[in-house]
Amino acid sequence: MDTNRKSIMKKIILFDWGDTLMRDFPNQTGKMYTWQKVEAMPNSINVLKELFLSFDCYVATNAKESNKEDILKALRRVGLDKYFKGIFCYREIGYEKSSEKYFNTIIEKLAVSVTSITMVGDNLKLDIEGAQNAGINAILYDPDGKYPNFSGNKIDDLLMIKKYEL
Repeated sequence: MDTNRKSIMKKIILFDWGDTLMRDFPNQTGKMYTWQKVEAMPNSINVLKELFLSFDCYVATNAKESNKEDILKALRRVGLDKYFKGIFCYREIGYEKSSEKYFNTIIEKLAVSVTSITMVGDNLKLDIEGAQNAGINAILYDPDGKYPNFSGNKIDDLLMIKKYEL
């Protein structure tokens, strides 16, 4: 198989960072890697251990204070860093995640078909609608039931990602 065809078939999962992979403690300030307490979201390590064997996993975050290195340091503190091929953040891309430009920049950088990408995140407007507006498949992670009327792809436990054909 030639490398061009191989890259088109590659499957990508983009994960939001705060409250999808790692808990965002509202009382903490500054860059997450400097916080006294950091915590992985329930089952994030378990699902990533499995998914990274078959998918290229990336972080896609709107965090404005942190750059890629800062985000990597925070992920490292909870043992998630080794599961990601890369990090897309506001400071690198220059657009907010709710913007189609944010996701189109990612699509361009990865040089893959939009149909090979799935976005997983906890914010309906930023993560889900932003991705869908760019033509990306999206799964809403809603562990607290904040979006009871959302009828699209939705999970309340990260392990449930496996029920979707990605």
